[in-house]
Amino acid sequence: MTAWWALWPLWGVAAALLAWAQGRWIVPRLREPDDGASLGKTAYRALPTRGRLAALAGVAALSQLATVFVPASQRGLWLVLGSAVLVLVWVDALTTWVPLALVRLTLAQLVVAGAIGLGWDPEPAALAARLAVAGAVSWGLWWLIWRITRGGLGYGDVRLAALIGMITGASSWTHWLAAWLAGSLIGAVWGLLRRRTAPAPGTTSGFAYGPALWLGPYAALLWLAWV
Repeated sequence: MTAWWALWPLWGVAAALLAWAQGRWIVPRLREPDDGASLGKTAYRALPTRGRLAALAGVAALSQLATVFVPASQRGLWLVLGSAVLVLVWVDALTTWVPLALVRLTLAQLVVAGAIGLGWDPEPAALAARLAVAGAVSWGLWWLIWRITRGGLGYGDVRLAALIGMITGASSWTHWLAAWLAGSLIGAVWGLLRRRTAPAPGTTSGFAYGPALWLGPYAALLWLAWV
């Protein structure tokens, strides 16, 4: 771990550059939803301001501190979590929309990172199985919640849950469960705080759940590192 601390800045820079590039060049080119304008949604092309991109890159860089605590075979997955997945929740936080095209791009990056990680893992078959099963179970669980709440949870959160589930499940089922518990708790607290406030300008609802889901794996990682 001591040696990896010296390499962390390189991963931080990589995450910052990836997040900045996707926020700057890909997000503005996303297709707008048909009903976005009528619902008052902020256009994707208006999202990447200098301040927002700087904040996005800063959070991406800090997120890579997590790579100190994960196996080498999974650091690529956490790089994607701290860059492409972060861009997804950034868009969600600013608009309450999770664009399908961006989800597909993020999934492709996770598949590439996972495939590279298999070459570093002592049990590649087990890692591949955890990635696939955890992603599928996460999608199914959050799809069920979406159905039960009848749209109270956005379907974009279902897709986001599958991506995050792949990453945490690759670590262990304990981390997978702890991440969902932590993310749900963070989301519940934030939702209670925001329940009586008006929707933020440019959003179509008062609450974006994606950022809470994204914070869950990091909160769980910290907890598991110290217990």
